[in-house]
Amino acid sequence: MNYTEVFKESPNKSGVLQPTGIVLHHSAGNFVGTESWILSPKSKVSYHCLVNTDGNRTILVPDNKRAWHAGVSSFKGKQHCNNFLLGIAVTGNTGKRLLNEDEINSVAEWCVAKMKLYNFGIDRITTHREICPGRKADVDPRAEKSIKEMILEMLNNNH
Repeated sequence: MNYTEVFKESPNKSGVLQPTGIVLHHSAGNFVGTESWILSPKSKVSYHCLVNTDGNRTILVPDNKRAWHAGVSSFKGKQHCNNFLLGIAVTGNTGKRLLNEDEINSVAEWCVAKMKLYNFGIDRITTHREICPGRKADVDPRAEKSIKEMILEMLNNNH
C-alpha cells in the first residue's frame, strides 16, 4: 500500500506539538481546492495531512508543529486539541459519500505509523465531531468505523 507522500508547508501553523493522538476530519471540498486553501494564509486553517481519493497524501504541517484544525475543542477532559493532537483529513463530505478502499487504507496506514512513532493507542484517535460536539459533524460514523477497523487490522498484522 505504498502511497505517495509530498510535503507542501502551510503557513497556518504555530508553536510546538508533542502528539498524543489524532483527529479525523473531512474537508468538504475537493483535494486541489482544499490543498490550495490550506496553503493560503487567508484560510487560517490546516491539517498535518490531507489524503486524496487515490490514497496519496500531502503533508502540510510537520508533526512537531501545531496545525490549526480543531478550533474550540476538548478531548478526554483536555481543552485546545490543536495543542496535542495531529489532524488528518479526507476530501469531500463523509456524510454524503463512503470512503473508498485507498482512502481508508491510506488514513489507517498514516495513523498506525504515528501511533507507533508517538506510542499511543487507538483510544487516542478521535473525530472532529467528537471533540467539537454540536459544532462539527465530521467525520461521519461510517468513515470513522471503516478507518478504525482498518487500523486494528493493520496492528493485528504487525503492519
